[in-house]
Amino acid sequence: MNFVLDIETIPRDVRGEPRKIQEYVWERVMRRGDPEGAGPGLDDFLAGMDDEAFAGVRREIERYMALRPEFGHVICIGMGHDQRGPLETKALTARTVEDEREILEEFWKRVPSSREWRFVTYNGLSFDLPYLIRRSIYVGAAPTVGLPLRPYAPDSHFDVMRVLSNWERADAVRLDIVAELLGLRKWPPGMEGSQVLALWRAGRGADIEAYCLGDVRLTYEVFQRVEPYFR
Repeated sequence: MNFVLDIETIPRDVRGEPRKIQEYVWERVMRRGDPEGAGPGLDDFLAGMDDEAFAGVRREIERYMALRPEFGHVICIGMGHDQRGPLETKALTARTVEDEREILEEFWKRVPSSREWRFVTYNGLSFDLPYLIRRSIYVGAAPTVGLPLRPYAPDSHFDVMRVLSNWERADAVRLDIVAELLGLRKWPPGMEGSQVLALWRAGRGADIEAYCLGDVRLTYEVFQRVEPYFR
């Protein structure tokens, strides 16, 4: 039996963070994009971050924060299982950031043991599972089982991306590219992860949920094509 998982995340609002965190995030992002430090300072950015002049920096900071559980929120957890044959899916979706703890607690009630189920993800070893664990730590959502984080163990956690790349991160390819090569299609058409934050701000939680569950189904379809080659 297979348990398929995918999550969607958004950044925290950097303006509401303590100064120490603001400085940490700013240093990490700007060190990569402006190593000489010749651009605007943190206070300039915070005062005018909604201005078009800061649009590029704002996107980089939001992306950095969304991808790290210390500075982001889980807003949708998509799950699927094939216990009774065809994949059955379910999403836990937040409507406000205050709902994050609730959906994480519900996740821990629903997640099966990897002793009985094989987890299936796309980059779940490096992203989805560690993110869920660390966000649960920060919001105080108690675990109920251990999640399978051991690499090179596809019998307990078949991370399709890592298996396809033979565990070499430099050779990893995005899910949508692999799906295209296999003649599979993402759903909803035209949606990308980079759109999730804008959808969240527009109050379009149903669209985020549809996108997350679309990736759950697509991950499972790719897994079905790939898995026979790695038994």
